[in-house]
Amino acid sequence: MAPKLGITLELEPWGCEAARLEFPNGQIAYFRHGNLDVNRSGSADLARDKYACAHFLARAGIPVPSSLPIRAIDEEMYEELDAFVARHSWPLVVKPNSRYGGQGVERVDNMPALRYAVKQALSMDKIALIQPFLRGQDVRVVVFDGSPIAAYSRIPPILIGDGRRSIQVLLEEIYGEPAGPERRLPNHGEAAARLARREGGLHRVPSSGEHVPLTDAANVATGADVVDLSRRLPAEVLALAVSAVRAAGLRLAGVDLLVDLGSERPDFVLSQSQRDVPCDGRNDEQSVVLEINSAPELDGFASLGTSQATLVENLYKSVLLEIAR
Repeated sequence: MAPKLGITLELEPWGCEAARLEFPNGQIAYFRHGNLDVNRSGSADLARDKYACAHFLARAGIPVPSSLPIRAIDEEMYEELDAFVARHSWPLVVKPNSRYGGQGVERVDNMPALRYAVKQALSMDKIALIQPFLRGQDVRVVVFDGSPIAAYSRIPPILIGDGRRSIQVLLEEIYGEPAGPERRLPNHGEAAARLARREGGLHRVPSSGEHVPLTDAANVATGADVVDLSRRLPAEVLALAVSAVRAAGLRLAGVDLLVDLGSERPDFVLSQSQRDVPCDGRNDEQSVVLEINSAPELDGFASLGTSQATLVENLYKSVLLEIAR
């Protein structure tokens, strides 16, 4: 898009993750990892602090999950964990407070796994967050200047139980198959180790039709499939995303929500073949804002087709023109 607007773009050659923009009027701007100058630096920095951002969102009336921040591994931490488990029960979710792309996110259903996940999160970040596991469809809504631009669901890669074979056998089968050109799977060892820490471990036999996610974060970077919901989410969910971005003081952001699908099956997780996501008729009381990303990655969404790619190009065009002002 930059050349079409007469903007010179120079990528740094080693990682190709940062770039310099020189506009026709001589103005200079930089971006890295999608962090464009359209957002104020203070708001963008706040969005990277999941716990602090959730605090201010809650103060603004935005529904967010309950969170327990952990800064150190000590006896007081163990007492806090016990109290949090007593309030919310299993399963729980552990995540590093300021990492992105699903790094370090783990769902746990027992105390040894919880303590391990907390230690792992603290090895990656200064703060580990513990939250209750909330059921619903993972949805991202991209917002720019008060308007929802795109919405899509991210569906993690899964194993499907048959009531006969163990998770270990199912893992060996799916990773033994030749990977197709569009197939993305997390690292085999990491997926196996994560599932081994669950109740029953790798020897557990999932019931027939049970979906077992290979990752605990529905991120494109960890192999999630993308389904376009831009014209299918109810207005209430889109309005909630817009309100969350406004409360965070951002102009451009991706809002990650859990949307209640009203399924009669509480363990229902959409597979990559079940693309008809029944999202109609929900309201914002059935949606929770998980976090806000001030530098949303849109490669996965743009790869879905010509219309999605055009939408992303038009978004970047608007953003570049704003930066040039």
